[in-house]
Amino acid sequence: MSASVTPLPPAPATPAEAGRWWLLVPAAGFGRRMGNDTPKQYLSLGARSVLEVTLSRFANLPGLAGVVLVTGDGVPEGALDALHLVGVPIHRVNGGASRALSVRNGLALFRDRWASLSPRARHEPTDGLGEWVMVHDAARPCVEPADLHRLLAAARYPEGALLTAPVRDTIKRVDADGRVTETVDRRVLRHALTPQLFPVGVLLEAIEQGLAAGADITDEASALERLGLSPLAVDAGTDNLKITHPEDLGIARVILRRQGVLDD
Repeated sequence: MSASVTPLPPAPATPAEAGRWWLLVPAAGFGRRMGNDTPKQYLSLGARSVLEVTLSRFANLPGLAGVVLVTGDGVPEGALDALHLVGVPIHRVNGGASRALSVRNGLALFRDRWASLSPRARHEPTDGLGEWVMVHDAARPCVEPADLHRLLAAARYPEGALLTAPVRDTIKRVDADGRVTETVDRRVLRHALTPQLFPVGVLLEAIEQGLAAGADITDEASALERLGLSPLAVDAGTDNLKITHPEDLGIARVILRRQGVLDD
């Protein structure tokens, strides 16, 4: 049985109606599959770090009010010095032991420290839970701004929306012995990507309920699904690679050069 939704503070029906939205970047993980002593978000992509390139993809989007950056241990000295170039305030929060805990910590900022987070807060009848927040992996530097515009246009209160990619390969279901039992209809399947865009209050409650229940929260949309909500899937381009393995850095460089983001 799905969890229930507690009545929440009203939010603008769309990010466009709100006139602003926030970016939350969980960057507390280490990425041990990279086989490197440096967390993958701080590895180099040309003259910049993965994190710097990722944040740069959001710099000129209309309505971006600020960035909530969730970091963990192992931040290299000077790694965050250039992040102010994104052009909006950046607020740092300590991460948790899992992605879901890190996102929860970032979202709690809107509830617990809203007056300091937003200089407009003292003039507004909100506690920050009615804001819109876009959650994006630090290790996805190749996301296309055109896809971000489509996501912002598609999100509706309270379900929100997420970028997805169609499944291209034939998918098989197998049994415990590894024998094929079924070919799954891939037309109804999507790869879940980031960013994912939701009202802060809805997402915070969904994640806190999921954590309290011991649920496996694999992405933000899965937390909303537990509440009986149905986020809108917005198909994105094929460039939205998540850097996970060492060879992904080279692939990301090729994509970013083709996009005109890297020239080194």
